[in-house]
Amino acid sequence: MHLVGSDRDDAGLELVRAFARKPNAPLFVLATAFKEHALEAFELGVVDYLLKPFTDERVEQCLRRVMARRPPRAAAASPGKGKIVARKKKGLVFLRPDEVWAFEAADRLTFVHTRRGRFDLDLSLSAIEGAFGRGLLRVHRNWLVNPEHVRELVRDAGDELLVGGENEGEGVRVPVARERAQAVRETLLADATGLRRA
Repeated sequence: MHLVGSDRDDAGLELVRAFARKPNAPLFVLATAFKEHALEAFELGVVDYLLKPFTDERVEQCLRRVMARRPPRAAAASPGKGKIVARKKKGLVFLRPDEVWAFEAADRLTFVHTRRGRFDLDLSLSAIEGAFGRGLLRVHRNWLVNPEHVRELVRDAGDELLVGGENEGEGVRVPVARERAQAVRETLLADATGLRRA
């Protein structure tokens, strides 16, 4: 994605025009104080046209539009290719990405949680997030979860997820950071049915 801002009323459009007809053109968002070129910009395929001054809410709306238009990365969108290598005492454990419940950072270490147990990893959460892309959900600065394994969202003093396991008492309880709670709920409910939404 390219965010193009300019004090000239058509500078961003020049760049968009140059890429508009090319295959695999990048996504563009124009940020400008000039509304005169909005129609042409949308006709050229820009994702959004932000008029200055814009609010935080307007930027968030723009980011949602960008994420909706972004093509899925093949490897990240379908965790299931490749292996994750974790440590178990003096040995190595090979895990399929689809069997991972969550990744946790604690005490300067990184752990992977699965049905087979909790194992040590040599990667940071940021590196793991980069490898999986949108296949994982960041719910806390110390936690990444596989949304396919989220079984419950508990709302009490703070949001908490029950991830993995099939029987009572199984799985991992994962805290949801207050600033991420709304986005986490929206993501988990995005392709779900059975709940009336306000």
